[in-house]
Amino acid sequence: MSEDESNLWIAQRHGQDWRDEHVLDAVNWLYEAIPAAEIRGRVDAADSFFQAAKQKWAQGDRVPLYDGKDKIAWYLHQALRYADPAFRSEFFLPEGYRIAPLFRRLGQLLPHLRTVKAVDDRATRLLLKDRAQPDDGIYELLVAGAYKCRGWDSVEFLEETPGKGKRNDLMVECRSKQWAIECKRTGRSGYAHEERLAAEKIASRAHSLSKRADRSFVVLAQYKDEIVDLGERYLEDKIERFLQSSGPFEWDSESSRGVVFEMPWTDLHAVMTHDDIYFGSSRMVELVLGKYDPIMDFSMDGTWTPAERRPLHATWVDQASLVVWRSTSEVAAQRKARHFRSVVGRASQQLPGDMDGAIHVGYETIGGNSVDGIRHHLNQQIMMDFEAGRTGLRMVYGNYFMPELVTSRNESCAVSETLAWYPVGEGPETHPLPEHMLFLDEDGLPGSHL
Repeated sequence: MSEDESNLWIAQRHGQDWRDEHVLDAVNWLYEAIPAAEIRGRVDAADSFFQAAKQKWAQGDRVPLYDGKDKIAWYLHQALRYADPAFRSEFFLPEGYRIAPLFRRLGQLLPHLRTVKAVDDRATRLLLKDRAQPDDGIYELLVAGAYKCRGWDSVEFLEETPGKGKRNDLMVECRSKQWAIECKRTGRSGYAHEERLAAEKIASRAHSLSKRADRSFVVLAQYKDEIVDLGERYLEDKIERFLQSSGPFEWDSESSRGVVFEMPWTDLHAVMTHDDIYFGSSRMVELVLGKYDPIMDFSMDGTWTPAERRPLHATWVDQASLVVWRSTSEVAAQRKARHFRSVVGRASQQLPGDMDGAIHVGYETIGGNSVDGIRHHLNQQIMMDFEAGRTGLRMVYGNYFMPELVTSRNESCAVSETLAWYPVGEGPETHPLPEHMLFLDEDGLPGSHL
């Protein structure tokens, strides 16, 4: 196997002057939605916030990198720094990897989006009213683009009328067909969010133990029980057993199974003699474990030397701990499915009821704990018994997409996507947008959600 085919590749010193014109088109379009001075001032403020935070990160203080009250300005900041080589040294991969594919797709869809009625109003809303929560608005734009580029003659964003309650997001028409469309984005809130926070607290305890003992190790854990019920100290006794032994420690209990072993430094240090690497990035995990699987969830901490002009990159790592986990709890999957039902139930109340309606539920999944076959199966069961009432709901789409922390030498922006659909009611199955993809113009292939 050649070096280029193995993990031990070295970053290219040439060919880094590429531009992503699709991302830049999307950024420029959103810049036009409000006065130029205002949006440029907000993006400049995001940059100042980021620069100050970087210096604190270099001192070991992991403060927030952006102002959560203006998240869309951070998105624009990072999208520009991904797409333009003049700013690329300021691209923050651990956050930017999920921003870049969204803006690239918006840029690809822009010729279609410009023909969507009231789309400029929706872009303005994204930058003003929804500035702290832009993911919902971006998902609505992706869905509108999917309808428009697949031949629907008219796609229109609807605005809420004061005093008349909420309305559905979109109205689509094609020849004699008319559908009311509602979009709901989830996956980074609710039970899945609680589960992620619980797992990170468990990992944080492991990292603290690593630093106190001045020992570097890796923990691989598969949680059979709900992570939210395990407690922050769950891994501590396993790690203590490892620290007292002369080799790896393995366990297999009713609640979990896993292993703790010494940090393998060889490949990581070999590459770091040539390259600086984002600390805790997928690339660093790949060099520690020998491979990186995008369905894994992980947390890394340690003591490292920041690069002189790139303080988020490590020029050397002296001590570190890595915790990798996955949930296989059926109870957790059932709770996520119940959340799916509640999302659909709330969304259906926004449909007008005098025409066929469809709901798009967008799941941005991070790691393996939201991407599983059992969740899809449970969602199917729940929707079979769903009472649409007078809402007109006929179809629910589940758009599952996972931005990938790629480790390929020549790849920087990737997303995996799966579509699932859930017919509602006893009549014939009716699709306004069968087998569609959000990140591709082409339709997907039938198959199971994995």
